Amino acid sequence: MAITRLKPLLSHTVFRWASGISALVALSLGVLGSLMDNVFELRSVHAVLALVFLVTSLVSALSGMRYAKQSNTSGIIPLGFAVFIIGAIQYGLGELYITWPHMILGLVVILGAGALFVKARQQPSVVTAQGDPGASDPR
Repeated sequence: MAITRLKPLLSHTVFRWASGISALVALSLGVLGSLMDNVFELRSVHAVLALVFLVTSLVSALSGMRYAKQSNTSGIIPLGFAVFIIGAIQYGLGELYITWPHMILGLVVILGAGALFVKARQQPSVVTAQGDPGASDPR
């Protein structure tokens, strides 16, 4: 069997960049959130970065959906939208100052965004059955 590496599609390139930025922003939100001790300046930066995360995770989910359909890759669509939905719930909890569930969901978001980026880094490939043409001859 031969394995053929496919050239990256535009949707795959957008998916890689969006999921990478989303994972970096999620990680920086976690670090920034752990440094906050009711400092107003850090809280506002944390809120702005959370909005950036929501936008990049939505772009990542939509481009991942398009890429998954083009490349017949499974698992990307539910993971992408789960990261976005959990991020939106977490943003709401943060705006309501509900801290403990917000921090727990923050860890889930960091892990999910990292897993989505790992999925995005995988190179698409096609396995073709090539070899001795007479090897599978039933005669």
